Amino acid sequence: MREIDVCIVTYLPDFALLQQLLASLSEPTADPVSRALFIHDNGPDAAVAERIAELARRECAGFAAVDVRHSPANLGYGRGHNGAMARGRAPFALLLNQDCVLEPGTLDGLLAAAETGAAEVAAWELRQIPYEHPKAYDPVSLETSWASGAALLVRRAAFEAVGGFDPLLFMYGEDVDLSWRLRARGWKVLYQPKLAVVHRTYARAAEVKPLQVFGGVATNLALRARYGGWLRTLQGLAMLGGEIVAPPSFPGRRIGLARSGLRFLARWPRFAWSRVRPTETFRPQFEGWGYETRRDGAFVEFASRREVPGRARPLVSILIRTADRPAWLREALASCANQTYGNLEVVVIEDGPERSKEVVEEFRGRLEVRYRATGERAGRARTGNAALAEARGEWLNFLDDDDVFFADHVEVLVDAALASGAAGAYALAWETQTRLVDRDRARYEEVLHLTRHRQRFDRLALWHHNYLPIQAVLFHRRLYERRGGFAEDMDQLEDWNLWTRYTLEDDFVLVEKTTSKYRVPADAFVAAERQGLLDRAYADALERQRAMHVTFSPREISEMADAYVRNEALMMVTRNDLRRIVGANRWLARAAAFRRPLRGVVRRFARRP
Repeated sequence: MREIDVCIVTYLPDFALLQQLLASLSEPTADPVSRALFIHDNGPDAAVAERIAELARRECAGFAAVDVRHSPANLGYGRGHNGAMARGRAPFALLLNQDCVLEPGTLDGLLAAAETGAAEVAAWELRQIPYEHPKAYDPVSLETSWASGAALLVRRAAFEAVGGFDPLLFMYGEDVDLSWRLRARGWKVLYQPKLAVVHRTYARAAEVKPLQVFGGVATNLALRARYGGWLRTLQGLAMLGGEIVAPPSFPGRRIGLARSGLRFLARWPRFAWSRVRPTETFRPQFEGWGYETRRDGAFVEFASRREVPGRARPLVSILIRTADRPAWLREALASCANQTYGNLEVVVIEDGPERSKEVVEEFRGRLEVRYRATGERAGRARTGNAALAEARGEWLNFLDDDDVFFADHVEVLVDAALASGAAGAYALAWETQTRLVDRDRARYEEVLHLTRHRQRFDRLALWHHNYLPIQAVLFHRRLYERRGGFAEDMDQLEDWNLWTRYTLEDDFVLVEKTTSKYRVPADAFVAAERQGLLDRAYADALERQRAMHVTFSPREISEMADAYVRNEALMMVTRNDLRRIVGANRWLARAAAFRRPLRGVVRRFARRP
């Protein structure tokens, strides 16, 4: 029988929410599971711990063990879990916040992932809803730089091998430290986007939590000393100085930050002496007070399946054009197989002889997928039309074979389209500058991620220039049925021509969340050559627009013109965009390390005409 330990750390819990958590842990599984529950209560009142024990014994009556213990002093999140882990013996342990509730089927899915996954995986992070953590991860392998301890399955052998959580890290960032020590020892950490917990950690979107700010700063400085050395530590102290003298965003911010700095200085030697150095597979990342490259859209909401059980989901067709690039196609298909959206089919059309069928067959058990080769070279447009003709979905989305989706891409766009009633939805996408190492085996280095387009839907802007990367757009099949597919005599900008026709009368809606990556060459010569092809095709695409006609009232035209002027005068650049640009340049990064951090960075820059 499969075994799992469940470890929960509590502190003055909401009993109604804790009951929901325990009930979700007790739900039946497809195969028998022996569950043991270990709760460590950090609260000040032993009577509360006794109430927790009574609730646990009632809700988890069928568990192999229910063990609740109380400490008179608050030991912190990490030490609490260390104590709970020490009482168990199962090969895997699920670590949880007291305010999480498992989505249906999560326990089964987690154990299946752990038992069938690679032996070098140490931890599996669950997705959090309604707000997913915005850190980026590999959309293909699902490897992540660090895993949140709010809902985390750990391999006991790996956890014990690195000594568990650092007892000096009271709260916030102790999960980053654990993840990095695991990765530095050669273990991998994976994200599980299809397996989720409801974790209402924010009362409202973008809520500022003082304790999180203070605890996060102290831990960040500690991790800079442990993983980044003296240069990164001094950079962090310089950042802290800038934060202290900046206008406070909430009462007590300055004094709280100063105390965080003093608390770190008292512990600096401890973390500096426990230095962990980079390896071939692990390199720490510091992005301001964070530890990762972040995707935009942190507060795009996702609904729990418990709130909308059994809702009908329209079929979505992902359409992939490929041409003798099986290794790249494998990555595109993997990003489709990782989608959180359930009702999905993939249509793969090979432009030319049958070269990629074996790769497609690898995904038969994970995807509903169909494959066809054209035999002779047909070109991008004709191949795309063949995919459109094969599609059965109500909603359609193209994906080039060298691009990838993040796991929430389809879910985000379907929800946005249905909520708005628009005929299409599109999200932000990373233009990913890529340096090829081995084209045939799809080995590459991603040099820079840049959000090139951040344009709210505007017809005049779209008809002037294309701001819709093809993989970023989901559209209803009625647009294809009414306006047709690609112009088959076009081999460049055929997607722009398509979007122009599809938006003559129908609206699209923007979701400001990064849900995909499209690759462009990092090599300047290759990029210039590619841009030259697009520039030469631009005049032809404009000429084709002359044959298109649409009727608007004078007022509608005036409103579109006003919106166009406003949108073209300004564009948005996020702080993360600026960090990525600066971080990609060694000298800019070093200069920025010792400059006072800018608060209220100017986020609007004039766009070139």
